[in-house]
Amino acid sequence: MIEINITLLMQVIGFFVLLFVLNGLLYKPVLSILEQRKERIDGSKKEAERLQKDVQDKADAYEKKLQEARIKAQEERLKTRQEGVEKERLILDGARKEAQENLSNAKTRLEQEMKSIMAGLKHEGAAISREIAEKIINRKAA
Repeated sequence: MIEINITLLMQVIGFFVLLFVLNGLLYKPVLSILEQRKERIDGSKKEAERLQKDVQDKADAYEKKLQEARIKAQEERLKTRQEGVEKERLILDGARKEAQENLSNAKTRLEQEMKSIMAGLKHEGAAISREIAEKIINRKAA
């Protein structure tokens, strides 16, 4: 059976003394270290979240600038293309005008040559007619 005597009281006192000493020397420092560690981990997590947010913000800004650059490049491309189309139209208009002038000049020269040839043919026609008539009549006209 269990006897209650002074040894039990000494053991209880020894237990509380040991508890008090261990609490001061071991438990509180360990708990303090664990709390500091938890605070550092929480601080590191917050810092990592802040850095992640900064990275995401910078990536969003980069994407926005990249999209703006793409839009600007597309506008420049369209502008350059329009300028090219306009230059092409001007060149083609100039070439058409020059071709029309050349055609008009060629027609004018052709008409002049035809008039000159017709005049020459009329003169030759009269001379040939006279020769034919002389041969038919067998004499020369005076």
